[in-house]
Amino acid sequence: MKSVKLWSLCLFFFGFFSNVQAQYREVGLITSASMGIMYGPVLDARPMYKWGKSIARVSTIRAERTYMNYSKYQDNHYFSLSTGFFAGQEWRKPVTDRLYFLHGPEIGTYYSSSVSYANFAPSVRYQIGALYQVNERLNIALTAPMSITTSFGKSNGIWNQSALSMGLFSENNLLMLTYAFEKRVRK
Repeated sequence: MKSVKLWSLCLFFFGFFSNVQAQYREVGLITSASMGIMYGPVLDARPMYKWGKSIARVSTIRAERTYMNYSKYQDNHYFSLSTGFFAGQEWRKPVTDRLYFLHGPEIGTYYSSSVSYANFAPSVRYQIGALYQVNERLNIALTAPMSITTSFGKSNGIWNQSALSMGLFSENNLLMLTYAFEKRVRK
């Protein structure tokens, strides 16, 4: 757990000092884009922030799967917590004046915990997709992630579970809506 806190602190300071010199900034929401009937929240929107010297190359940081649940059932108390974040780089190559091909790596983790169980799942992803500029400030993007994830589980105080999974477009596509604070700068 100390390493998670240390990595989080390092990412925060890296993001803060990188952001000081940024000339292009975006803030927005990201959600899973799936087809068909999906169980869960109707709008599973999570915050994200992007910054860089131009629209062509931005660093990203985003929250992922964060919730807290407490319930009481027949005099038993249940509590669970889940959180995660991803940080990465995104390159955007213009296809037309408003349409961009985007791609880039992300690294992040999920952490889930309940009364007698904990799970830590670091992941490396590579996003491929398209970004469309609705106007000079509003962007919409759709990406498909390729990923490698490992998972470590602790049950009743013992770290006794692990898994490794690789996926080629096996996760939900991601739909992003962002607002740019500065007009686009191409470099």
